[in-house]
Amino acid sequence: MRHQPIYAPVPMLAADVNCFWVLEQDQASYNREVYLPDAYVEVMINVGAPLLLECDSGMLELPRAFVNPLQNKPLRIRAAGFCQMISMQLYPWAVKPILNIDADPSTVHVIGLDADWQRFADDLTQIVAHRGYGEAIDSYQEFVCQTAYRHKHDLMPIRTAGQLLHRSQGQIRMADLAAQSCLSSSQFERQFKLYTAISPKAYARIVRFGSVQAALLVNPSIPLADLADVYGYSDPAHLIREFKSFADCTPRDFAATAPAYFELRQHEDWYDFMKQSFSLPEAG
Repeated sequence: MRHQPIYAPVPMLAADVNCFWVLEQDQASYNREVYLPDAYVEVMINVGAPLLLECDSGMLELPRAFVNPLQNKPLRIRAAGFCQMISMQLYPWAVKPILNIDADPSTVHVIGLDADWQRFADDLTQIVAHRGYGEAIDSYQEFVCQTAYRHKHDLMPIRTAGQLLHRSQGQIRMADLAAQSCLSSSQFERQFKLYTAISPKAYARIVRFGSVQAALLVNPSIPLADLADVYGYSDPAHLIREFKSFADCTPRDFAATAPAYFELRQHEDWYDFMKQSFSLPEAG
C-alpha cells in the first residue's frame, strides 16, 4: 500500500509507535493491491468508503476502526468506493499497553475496536472532511495519548529487545536478545509471546521479510544475491523460499509491481523514511 504522507509520533508515543500514515487511493487501484505481512500492527481508521475483508466465507464489511495484527499471509481488503484511511503503525509489543487488547495473528485476520474507537472514527471522518488530514492526525495522537498506558506494564526488556531485533533486520541471535533483556532464553520467549502473541524467532522472520520487501520497492532491480547477503539468507534460493512463504509470490514477481511506486520514489520524504526504517542498501 502506498502510504503518503507519513507523520512522526508525539514524544509520549515515540518508543512504541513507528509512525502515523495517510492513504488516499481510487477504488480500482486500491482493490488491485494486498496487504503483505510486515513487522508492525496497524490501527486503522477508515474515513472513506466502506471497506470489506475478503475471507473464505465471502466479503465481510469492516468497522470504521480496526486493527490489522501481525499476519503471516497476504490480507485482501477491498473498498466500496474512494479509499481514505489513517493508520497508527505500532510495534507489536505495544498492542497490550496502548490498546488494552490481545492481537493474536494465529486466530484472527482483523480485530474490530470498541465503541469508543468507533465513535472516534466517526469524529475523525468529519475532521478530515472539514479540516483536513493534518488536524485529523493531531486528533488521533491526542486520542491515543488519553487512552494509552492505562495499566502498568514492564515493557522495557521486550521493547529493548524488539528495537535491537529491528536494527539487526531480524538477524541477531535469540540468545543475545535474551541476554540483553537479562532473562533466560525460555523466560525471554515467554515474555515476548505474552506481549506480541508470536515467538521472537518467528517475528525475526517477518522483520527480515519486511526489509526485503522495502528494498525491492525502493530498488526493484537489486540482485537477489545482494539481498540474500545483506539480510542474512544463506543464498538466493533460501531468500526466494522465505519470501514466497509470506507473499505467495517470488521476489521478482513482487518487484514487477514496484513500477507502480515510481511516483512515490520521487518523494524524498518517503524514500528517506523507507531507507531509515529498514536500513536499506544503496541502489546500484
